[in-house]
Amino acid sequence: MLIEILQKYFEAKEKLRLELRNHNEQKYFLDNISISEGTLLLEELLRYNKQWSILQFELLLRLNKDAALAFIKDYYLEQDLANHIDNKVHNLKMMFTEIKNILGEEELIKVLKCKEFRPVNKRNKKVKEAIKFALNKN
Repeated sequence: MLIEILQKYFEAKEKLRLELRNHNEQKYFLDNISISEGTLLLEELLRYNKQWSILQFELLLRLNKDAALAFIKDYYLEQDLANHIDNKVHNLKMMFTEIKNILGEEELIKVLKCKEFRPVNKRNKKVKEAIKFALNKN
């Protein structure tokens, strides 16, 4: 039984990876799911599946801007990134870039100035690099 479940899990995980990268599937998802259900699914996926988190975050950003921005604040900006058990800083470069690309530079600036963004994180070298990358990318 466990062998079967593990095999199905890994097959489903691979299928999920392919679907997350497929633009037609992304469009279908966004067009056919309720905002509340899609938000719940994507938030759970972001919390428990660290692989492909950028693709998941991008979908959440397109589906529910407020939930996506709350997620990045709660799970990244409010955390002490320098001492966190997970290496979360590497995701910020692409998350900041997606915010700028999808919502615009003004929205990114709001996120960078939000009260949830801990000062210690703003001084983090890798976070500074992520901010610079997102702001300079055309």
